[in-house]
Order: sequence, then C-alpha cells, then structure tokens
Amino acid sequence: MLRQLKTFTQLGLLALSVTMISPIQAADLPEHSQLVDIGNKRLHVRAMGLDKAGPAIVLLSGPNYNFHSDSAWFSALQGTLARHNKVYAIDRAGNAWSDFDENASYRLFVDDLYQVLAQLGESQVIFVAFSSANITTRLFVEKYSNNANMDIKGMLWVDPDIIQPHSIALYQDYPVSWYREYLDLLLPHIETGAWLERTMDKINLEREEVQALVSSKGLACSNKKLDWAYFDRVTQRRLLIENQQTRAIEIANYHDDLEAVRNLPLLNSIPVSVIDSDFELKDIAEATEPEQIARLTRWMEEGTAWSQQVASVSDGQYIPLTDSDHLVPIEHPRRIKKAIRWLLRKR
Repeated sequence: MLRQLKTFTQLGLLALSVTMISPIQAADLPEHSQLVDIGNKRLHVRAMGLDKAGPAIVLLSGPNYNFHSDSAWFSALQGTLARHNKVYAIDRAGNAWSDFDENASYRLFVDDLYQVLAQLGESQVIFVAFSSANITTRLFVEKYSNNANMDIKGMLWVDPDIIQPHSIALYQDYPVSWYREYLDLLLPHIETGAWLERTMDKINLEREEVQALVSSKGLACSNKKLDWAYFDRVTQRRLLIENQQTRAIEIANYHDDLEAVRNLPLLNSIPVSVIDSDFELKDIAEATEPEQIARLTRWMEEGTAWSQQVASVSDGQYIPLTDSDHLVPIEHPRRIKKAIRWLLRKR
C-alpha cells in the first residue's frame, strides 16, 4: 500500500506541475465539476442529481485534524445523496480547483457562497456543514436569511465547531495562534516548496486512514460507494503551492472567524440538526497531562450540551454517534442521508 501511495503522489506531482503554469480549463476538471465565476474569482462546484426536484442540498466542508478542508471529504456522501436529491459540493477559495484568495476564510466564504448560489439559480437550500463550516452557515443566515432570493429550509451541522467560551479558547490556541503570529513568514517559506514533502506525507497517511475507516466496522458498502477517483484528484490539489498557502491563511484567519460568531444567538427561525460524534475520546485517551485531559474532557462535555441546545431551540434533531471518527461524511454517509430526509419532511 505504501509503495502504491508513493507512486500515486509522484504521478500527481507531474500532473500538478502542468496545472500550476496554466489556467484551469473545463477539460481539466473531474466529471460533474465546474468553475462558477463570481466576478473576482471562480469557485469549484461539483453538481450531481441535477434532474431531481426539491431544495438543493449544499455540502460545505471543514477541516480534519490536518486542517485539510475540501470536497474530498464528501467523496462517499455526494453520490449517495444524489440518487434522490440535487446536491452541490462547493469549495472555498484556494481549495480544490477554486481560485486563490489571499484573504481566504470562513467569513469571506459567506458572500462568495451567496454569489455562487445565485449563479447556479438556487434559492431553496438545505446546508450540510461539516466541522468548521457551521461558522459560514451561521453567518450566512445572519446576513441573508431575510433576502428575497434566499430560502434556507434547514441546516445539518456535522461535528460542528462548538461556539462556547471554553471551546473557542481551545480552537484559538496552538496551532492557530502560531499560524496567526508567523503567517507573513510562512507564506514565502511555503512558496519555496519547503512544505511539499510534509504535505505529501499527510496526504498519504490520510488516504490510508480513510481506506481503513471505510473498510472497518462492516463499512465495505461505504468503501464501494466512495469515489476514489474524485478523492484522489482533490487530495492531489493540496500539493499545489497556492493551496498549501490557503491552508495556512485559513488557519491564521480562523481566530477571527470564531470571534465573528462568538456572540450570535442560537437560531430558532429554521431547524438546525446536529450530528455529534465522540471523536474527542481519542484525543482524551492520547493526552498525558492531567490538565490537558481535563481541558479536552470539558470541551467534549461543553460540545454535547451546546449541540443538544442548538437542536432543541431550533426544533431540529440531535443525533449522537458513538465510537465514531470525526470524518462522519466518510464513515456515516447513510446516517447523514437519514438526517437530511428528516429535514426535507419537516419543511
């Protein structure tokens, strides 16, 4: 397996070297993918199930533990949903095939997302936000929920960021604080290619982990449904210098993303369902210092209580998952599909 992965990344680098020196053309994109021009940039959109009726399901990605945050995480989910729904996976600036933006952040994506949906002609939507993408959706509702051209039918937050003081402090600590302090030095350093090997190592390890994840716990069906060709195409894009820089920029800007939602009230105007995995248990088990164990335990407890409150106040569902990885869209696509069906019936 390791030899295959090394070959995969070497071949990927050859393809990427061409992409880096020429504009992306439609022929360079995977099946179902397009670039939507919103004036100052083009964003990558993967559209499936376009012949289906009903609100559009909009998939918005957030980070894994390496802060890789693109539509590769929906490689098992989107095809599953598209059998009965119109589904878009939309990548933020600098992720996958989306154009670079030096101000990339979850806040910036709010207006970009609105413009993309307008270009697609979609007004009735259900947002599925994985990980930190709930920041974007919460700010989107704050700004656009009363817009005549936008009808948000509901939201599903999958292992969202916990917008509570202790959790925010945890998120804003290292490595976010480090990237924020040294970003101006990091960007030219990354431009030299200094992080290429470490990025390659992360991609290889992540692929092994995803393969193990969908091959375990009786998830062979998920493994068959995971679009490995798309997964590999997207993860190769993480090797691009601008995509590496985007990752650093987004980590640095994450501090202010959290500040933007810190004091916003819980939503009660639309149903918000929350899928809450117990992935924190792994971090707690690996911690060695009592102080760190206590800090992580409090984070998990705060997250459970807050997630339950989000769902209760908005008349959504609270859906706990036990013995689950953080990559819920990879491990539990059918559980997400079931939660979306509930929201569709509720509308």
